[in-house]
Amino acid sequence: MGGARAIVLTSTMRRHQFLANTVAGHLDVVRVWQEEKTFQPLKYAASSSDEEVITRHFAARDAAEEAYFSDASAVLAPSRRVPPGGCNAPAEIEDMRALRPDVVLVFGTSLLKQPIIDSFPGRIINVHLGLSPYYRGAGTNFWPLVNGEPEFCGATIHLLDIGVDTGDMLAHVRPDIRREDGPHDVGNKTIAAAAEALAVIACAHVKSPLGGVPQSGEGRVYKRADFSAQAVSRLYENFASGMIEEYLRDKDARDARLSLVTGVLGPS
Repeated sequence: MGGARAIVLTSTMRRHQFLANTVAGHLDVVRVWQEEKTFQPLKYAASSSDEEVITRHFAARDAAEEAYFSDASAVLAPSRRVPPGGCNAPAEIEDMRALRPDVVLVFGTSLLKQPIIDSFPGRIINVHLGLSPYYRGAGTNFWPLVNGEPEFCGATIHLLDIGVDTGDMLAHVRPDIRREDGPHDVGNKTIAAAAEALAVIACAHVKSPLGGVPQSGEGRVYKRADFSAQAVSRLYENFASGMIEEYLRDKDARDARLSLVTGVLGPS
C-alpha cells in the first residue's frame, strides 16, 4: 500500500490486533511491535470468591472481544513480539528508526520512555482508552462504570509526551451507548471508534502536522493497584440497577458537562 509510512507499537490481545489491522487499511504499516502484557488481575484477589468474580469478568471480556473483533486473529502487517517494556530497548528503537516512519501509532504498550520519544519528535500519536483529562492511568473505561459515570467512557487520541496520558489532545471519541449494552460492549465500541479515528488523524497529521489542545485540569488517576473484585462487583451492580437507562434519560445534560476535542473528526 502506498501513502504515509507508519509503525504501530501495541500489545497482543484481539483489540490490539484489530487496531493495527484497521490503521493498515489506511496507511502503509511497515511493522507492528507487540509487547507482551504484564497485568495479572488475580493477584488482586483476596479470597476464592474474589477469584471467581475476577475470572468471570475477564472471561466475559475476552469472549466479547472475540465476537467484536472476530477477523483480528492475527496482525496482517509484518510484526515482532517483544517482552514487556521491549519497545524501549535501544536495539528496537534503532530498528524503528531504520524504517523511517512518517508517524508512530501507539496503543496499549507499557510507558514509553524519553529515548523513543526523542527519536520521533512530534510524530508519535497515542490512543488512550479513557477521556483525558477526566480519567487517566489504568482501567480508564472501567472506573467510570464503577463510579456510575458512563458519559466519561471513551478514548483520547493525543500526541505522546513523557507523562501518563498527558500529551496535547488531537481528538476525543466516544461509544454509541445503547440501552442493552453491557460493560464489554461499551469498551469494544470505544476501541472500534478509536481505531477508525486514529487512522483519519494519522493521515491528516502526516499531510500537515496537527496542533493539539493542551490538557487542563487534574481529573482522576487510577493505578493498577486500585483494581479489586469489589470494584468489579460494583460495576455489574450499576448495570443491574439501571445505570445505562438513567444516563440515557438525561444524556444531553450529562454530556454537556464534558469539554471534548473533535479536531479533524468534526462535530461528534
